[in-house]
Amino acid sequence: MISAYRRALLQTLDAFCLLLSLAVTGLLTIAGDLNVFFDYTGASLFTVFFYLLFFYITDAYKVGFEDFKESMGRLLVACVLGILSSSVASYAFDHWRFDRETLGLLFLLSTTFCLAWRWFYYRNADSLTHPLRILLVGVDRAGKVRQLLQEGLPKASILGYVGEKGQGEEAGPCLGAPFDALKIAQEHHATMILLLPDAPIDEDIAHDLLMAKLGGRMVVDIRSFYEHVVKRLPLSQITEEWLLLSEGFSLNTRGSLRRLKRALDVMCSLLLLVFTAPIMLITAIIIRLESPGPIIYRQDRVGLFEKEFTVYKFRSMCADAEKNGAVWAKANDSRVTRFGRFIRKVRIDELPQIWNILKGDMSFIGPRPERMAFVQKLKEDIPYYSMRHTVKPGLTGWAQVCYPYGANEEDARFKLEYDLYYIKNMSLLLDIHIIFKTIGVVLFPKGAR
Repeated sequence: MISAYRRALLQTLDAFCLLLSLAVTGLLTIAGDLNVFFDYTGASLFTVFFYLLFFYITDAYKVGFEDFKESMGRLLVACVLGILSSSVASYAFDHWRFDRETLGLLFLLSTTFCLAWRWFYYRNADSLTHPLRILLVGVDRAGKVRQLLQEGLPKASILGYVGEKGQGEEAGPCLGAPFDALKIAQEHHATMILLLPDAPIDEDIAHDLLMAKLGGRMVVDIRSFYEHVVKRLPLSQITEEWLLLSEGFSLNTRGSLRRLKRALDVMCSLLLLVFTAPIMLITAIIIRLESPGPIIYRQDRVGLFEKEFTVYKFRSMCADAEKNGAVWAKANDSRVTRFGRFIRKVRIDELPQIWNILKGDMSFIGPRPERMAFVQKLKEDIPYYSMRHTVKPGLTGWAQVCYPYGANEEDARFKLEYDLYYIKNMSLLLDIHIIFKTIGVVLFPKGAR
């Protein structure tokens, strides 16, 4: 997961590269008495806006977290979409539009510059970043803490813990007593003091840690830290008391937000229905020609307050795919048709669920609806699983855009952590963020089955 500070820094680099590309292009292709920023204001603004927008949508800031070829692919797609969109947007302005020669050079330079800093960053990431040095206060479930930090901050180093000696081998060495936490942090050059759920903190220790935090030292709770950095709620660390006392869950307490979300669901669904009608018509024809069976697949799913409803999807499997009962979808599932594999990759199979949204069974954004057979089993094995049914299921959602297609109980556990984060932090801005990430998932369809 990319931190907000790192993303802002990388976005600033991209903005600088775009401005530099515009300046160089202006010098080489525009008449000497004209200025690319003052005489072509609209085209320049549209260029910067649409490039940065598509960098964001395609998640082009994963450099260092993925293979460089993948980062390069994201960048190229974003640049192509950016130059096309900015050209179309500026076409209405006679004196603001760029000619073909300028557009071609601008695309070449912007792509080269933005790719160059990514290549440099990728080659020198270890020397450019300073990994966190973490001191744990407490020891309970320290093995899970290590796992959580490895997922969210793989380069972070756990120095050890303060607490009762001999109680936490997984947390590293015991470095002393809790009342010496600040002194120990200074001696070991810790950059963060991380409080575990069982942190033995009395009033004196709490006062010292508070003063240290006010003085600029990072003193954070593992649950809140993980929530803000990785954008999930760690099931191994949260408790009902923490969920009760922490902020969030505004949709369930604010009727105005719920009504606004419903109004936006209807509006977005109607717009999506208009724009996707030709795609759905072509999809229906191909499904009918490829294999026998119904075009629309109906299936009972669990919705709000665990009430079942019928969900509609384009059929992507053979007609008798579940003749022996409900099973999880697998990678390279033999039941999926050739065209079905494609529409699953780009999420076209989900489009008939627009009708579910208009009926009110689903929302445009929310947790993925599951079948009752799976829900009953997952409720028994995974804590807090029922909480995902306190909001309407969605056509897309935070878990869907952050985690690959779930195929077993362990996947369901990870996706629940994302669903709980969404339910706790639900807002209009988060929904907009999910819509943009959904577009990126469609452009780079990883994990679909």
